[in-house]
Amino acid sequence: MKLVVFDLDGTLVEFNIPVEEVKKKLGINGSILEEIMKREDGWECLTVLEKHEIDCARRSRLHSGVKELFEFFEENGIYTALYTRNSMKSVEINIKRHGLRFDFIFTREDEIKPSPLPVIYAMGEVGAEKDDTILIGDYYFDYLTARNSGIEFWLYESDKALEALKKFRFVPDMRFRCYHSLRKDLEMRMNGH
Repeated sequence: MKLVVFDLDGTLVEFNIPVEEVKKKLGINGSILEEIMKREDGWECLTVLEKHEIDCARRSRLHSGVKELFEFFEENGIYTALYTRNSMKSVEINIKRHGLRFDFIFTREDEIKPSPLPVIYAMGEVGAEKDDTILIGDYYFDYLTARNSGIEFWLYESDKALEALKKFRFVPDMRFRCYHSLRKDLEMRMNGH
């Protein structure tokens, strides 16, 4: 393993963005970003969305075991990337709030998942091959991004993730519920067990 690409909201931190409330306010039925991009008042809609993201980022909660997992990656020379559909402002608040550090950060201002371009870029920068890169996320867009990039997708099994599995019927390469146990599994793998 050389590169791990993470989603943010729901995967590393709990934002609890009121998605349905935002959709109602903006008159959106489908996927928020895709709908906004089609609209003439798209920039105004993005401003409303970002305000909610920033408010939620200020109260976000880091999942247990994430810090220790990142220490493990650093100790073992594994690169990390963040690829999120959230705004850079909300990402910066989360990173500062929780003391997270990534080798690469990609937000919707760069590209929008499920585009594989940021993943492919990061792989090229660190010399990672498809079989030593994984994407960890909790939603269907994360799965699609991994598939579009030709890499494995590992699902963090939150309640939202389990709902998405039922709704979209996708099959992750691996599933886990706890970052502490994920670190132990990775340590065993790297030690040849």
